[in-house]
Amino acid sequence: MSYSAIAHALINYVECHLENMNLEEMAKSFGFSEIYLRELFYRNVNMPIMQYCKRRRMIASAFELLHSDKKIITIALESGFSNPESYTRAFRKIFGMTPSHFRSERPLIGRKQLEAGVYGLERLDRKRTRSDGIMEQNKDSTILYGIRKIEHGAYGSNTMFPICVKAVSEYLGDDVSYAYIMAATGAAFRLVWNQDEWDLSNIDIYHTLTESNDIYQYGAKALGREFSFLGREEGVSKKEFATYIKTAVAKGYPIIALGIIGPPEPCIVAGFESDGDVVMGWNFFQNDPEFSVTVDTMDNGYFRCEAWWENTDTQAVMYIGEKKDIPYTHKEIVKMALKIMKAREENTYAKGIRAYQAWKDMLLQEKWFVNGSTFDNLFSKLLVQNDAMACLHDGRKWAAKYFEELGNQYKDPEKTLCMDIAGFFDKVSAIASEMKSLIGDWNDAERMQKNFGDRLLREKLGELIDAAGKEDGSAYEKMKLLYNKM
Repeated sequence: MSYSAIAHALINYVECHLENMNLEEMAKSFGFSEIYLRELFYRNVNMPIMQYCKRRRMIASAFELLHSDKKIITIALESGFSNPESYTRAFRKIFGMTPSHFRSERPLIGRKQLEAGVYGLERLDRKRTRSDGIMEQNKDSTILYGIRKIEHGAYGSNTMFPICVKAVSEYLGDDVSYAYIMAATGAAFRLVWNQDEWDLSNIDIYHTLTESNDIYQYGAKALGREFSFLGREEGVSKKEFATYIKTAVAKGYPIIALGIIGPPEPCIVAGFESDGDVVMGWNFFQNDPEFSVTVDTMDNGYFRCEAWWENTDTQAVMYIGEKKDIPYTHKEIVKMALKIMKAREENTYAKGIRAYQAWKDMLLQEKWFVNGSTFDNLFSKLLVQNDAMACLHDGRKWAAKYFEELGNQYKDPEKTLCMDIAGFFDKVSAIASEMKSLIGDWNDAERMQKNFGDRLLREKLGELIDAAGKEDGSAYEKMKLLYNKM
């Protein structure tokens, strides 16, 4: 299919409206009659428009079969079918197998160029590289449709960077679990505490290792993919950032960025317009009234942002690209996890298992809570406490799941070690939940603050922190044994 402006516009419209496609509305949008629109689409795309729409919906449903735990009947209804039988017949016609067979066989679904400047999901050939078949690029604008929405709660998690890595890896056709991504990025094993202040950046993933930006590469390396990083250092211009984004996206590779909308947290850039002056994609804060003033929402849900560089919290862009290397082995991931969990101090930060003692010490130092502290100060401390608990609850839950998955690949004694490690991490996650219950529910923030200001309650929290640290320590020792046997 060669590039033409009308083909680009037609396919772009359909991809953006797959979930709510309406031929009458499309005809109005283009200023054509429905009859002429059908003729125009067939002439430029070589397929009837409704057949194209049906195929694209089926591809999207196949993606859900691979990357969600939804029941097949649920996916069928969401795909516009009234019953699973008609869905199965349509699915078999396109894929040559039933949805349940497809889910068990796990063929590759990932991004493919549909037209110059437009990418979407398609079935991939395992024998070809993902970058094969790139046609003429559209230098003015490119958009990647079909990337899963990132939001709090996606994949059953609230850790933003791994959520972004998982969404990107799915789009590129990688078939790995979210537990693997949490482990491979190091997010499952981290705990950091600033000993000088109640620091809201404690849980930011860039604190995980000594060099702040090193941690970002681990997810790409674990997928065997190319990785690069561009930070907003002194002298780096908007043009350099825009060129970086355009170069990757025009080849069909999403960008993970820090910032774009709101604070310097990870998000996904899935498209650009106007030579990079406008970017589109998914962001955790795109619907937050505090940050969404300069943001438009596209029909498929993507944000569309022109003021992305003016946001000084836009701090970096990074690229997870083509398959280049052999993915990290599980032994390398365990080695990295041990490095992250090792008790140590770096500048003012206590890291790994050492962070537990620093956290408890600060919690029980009365100077931070003198006279109950002011409302604002106490609230900010509560946020730091909450972040640490959430970090442990989410991280160790997925660490446990990772070692369960790993254990199922082994026989004893390695399998028993993996299951023991998973058990310790599950206990840490449960302890974090107990801490949260002790403080209270965010539906009554005032009550939470009162509880948190109480010395006796903080002493109980300290006991739970000790307990969590002990379980993490046990997991750490077992991981060293496992590493030596791998």
